[in-house]
Amino acid sequence: LVRVQNISSTANLGVRLDLKQIALRCRNTEFNPRRFAAVIMRLREPRATALIFASGKMCVTGTKSTHNSTLASKRFAYIIEKVGFKPQQEIDFKVQNMVGTLDVGFPIRLEGLVYAHSTF
Repeated sequence: LVRVQNISSTANLGVRLDLKQIALRCRNTEFNPRRFAAVIMRLREPRATALIFASGKMCVTGTKSTHNSTLASKRFAYIIEKVGFKPQQEIDFKVQNMVGTLDVGFPIRLEGLVYAHSTF
C-alpha cells in the first residue's frame, strides 16, 4: 500500500505583494529578506506551509492530499486578501510533486541495482 507523505503545489495569486506588510500583519509568519526572499506562512488546519513571494506566486507544501493542498492554498489566498491585497478570482493552482512511501516486503540492494541497471 502506497502512503502519500507530502504534496508540493504552486499557485499564482496574480498580484504583486508587499511581503513586509504580510509578515507584520499576519500570524504564524517568518520573513528574513537577507536570508530568503519569501514570507514563510504556516496553517494548522489543514497542516501546511507556504512560501509566498513578492511576485504573487506561492509554493504550498506539507499536505497529504490534493484536496488539502487546494484548501490550504485557498486559505492562504484568503489571509492575503484580508491583509489588503486582492488576488485574482481564479488562482492558478497546480500540484507539482507527490512523495510516497511503500513497503515492498524485502530488502532492496541498491548496489546490486546500480550494477544490473547502470544504463539508467
